Amino acid sequence: MKVLALDYGSKRIGLALGDTRLGLAVPLGSIENKGEDSLLLIKERVEEQSVSLLLLGMPLTPSGREGQRAKEVRQFLQKLRGVLPENVEVILWDERDTTLEAYRMLEGVHWKRKKELKDSLSAYALLLEYMESL
Repeated sequence: MKVLALDYGSKRIGLALGDTRLGLAVPLGSIENKGEDSLLLIKERVEEQSVSLLLLGMPLTPSGREGQRAKEVRQFLQKLRGVLPENVEVILWDERDTTLEAYRMLEGVHWKRKKELKDSLSAYALLLEYMESL
């Protein structure tokens, strides 16, 4: 099954693609968060890659509760569901440590390059965590 992982941010949305049958995952870069345009770009990726599952990072507080950022993600998800094909399942996944994991992957990389790659690698870390749970 093909999975598209999203790391939602107010400025950028990181993307990663995985295949659970093959056990493979790759970062796909990020897109600027520009409302409706972003939703349509995500829809295109879902359709192009024949994605069956969308994995959306849920930013929980350290105690595991939903805060303001989680509310933003839920609002984004509501809009996203409006454009996604009906057969695409959506799972919200705890993303508490994915940004830290992304920075670990980027150790030694120049800070400007880190800023470019952080969102995509956060989505990648989220996807790897999900795939390891299967």
